[in-house]
Amino acid sequence: MPEPVLSIRALETHLYSREGTIRPVNGVSFDIQQGETLGIVGESGSGKTMTALSIMGLIPKNLGGVVGGSVLLDGEDLAQMSDSEVRRRRSTKMGMIFQDPATSLNPTMKVGPQIAETMKTHLGINDTTARNRTIELLDRVGIPSPEGRYNNYPFQFSGGMRQRVMIAIALSCDPLLLIADEPTTALDVTIQAQLLDFVREIKEERGMSVMWITHDLGVVAELCDKVAVMYAGSIVEKASVDDVFARPKHRYTSMLLNSMPSIAERTAGRLMSIKGLPPNLANLREGCPFAVRCSAPVDRCTEERPTLLPMGTEHSAACWNPVAETAGNGKM
Repeated sequence: MPEPVLSIRALETHLYSREGTIRPVNGVSFDIQQGETLGIVGESGSGKTMTALSIMGLIPKNLGGVVGGSVLLDGEDLAQMSDSEVRRRRSTKMGMIFQDPATSLNPTMKVGPQIAETMKTHLGINDTTARNRTIELLDRVGIPSPEGRYNNYPFQFSGGMRQRVMIAIALSCDPLLLIADEPTTALDVTIQAQLLDFVREIKEERGMSVMWITHDLGVVAELCDKVAVMYAGSIVEKASVDDVFARPKHRYTSMLLNSMPSIAERTAGRLMSIKGLPPNLANLREGCPFAVRCSAPVDRCTEERPTLLPMGTEHSAACWNPVAETAGNGKM
């Protein structure tokens, strides 16, 4: 098997607060192969975005940063590089679509020059070439009248169009890896479907790898090849999308799948919910972080923290009492 485009091993990120040291990324490991899409799912606060920011080197130094592990991108360990070295690899080797384009775009700067600036900085091209390539990109991401829109400000674009601009910025230097942090959260279903189709087309055209962060398991089923489920800063289950939906092993994954709406169950009453809240990452207890919310804990769950163990071909889960084979959810 060829070397993965991105290989994360035992990644540890700490944030420092008045409560103490918070561990939003706690021993995370995964690979993404060329042309593969990995979905990262989990509740808010599970560590999805912090994992992405750790990879990109975008955690402010005054708040904390990566304290352990490795981030191999195209064979280079970003965790061992200086800020300036990581900055040079942003856009050219990895691009990121942020969750909220309204706050990610500079409101005082026209959209076209924002995209062109990225290419001039990282590719060293002149103003004319950058402008022409920007107009081509705007057209490619589906912005109507791209030449006229070049000189518009972000407030003159709809939410869906601003997200397309963010995609254009992320793709402007033809990166090996695209990280998408819940890019469809605030969009209506029609615009969401269009963006998913566009990302799929671009991925196939360029052979690009994608790391897709989302709460939406429906998007994962439609777009992703593999999925990693996160809870309390750690990955608790990894497998192919088909395997996770048909045969979830971790109790948390199973409960997430059971909380999805289903046409067949529309008349069955209220949707299932997961009781309780995620743990305080500044004060994690002994044992499994999910134990107090789990539907079927055993004594060992409160005594010893589980590690990822093989539970099938390329399927692993960190659970002392995994879901039985016949209890798969199967909601697609």
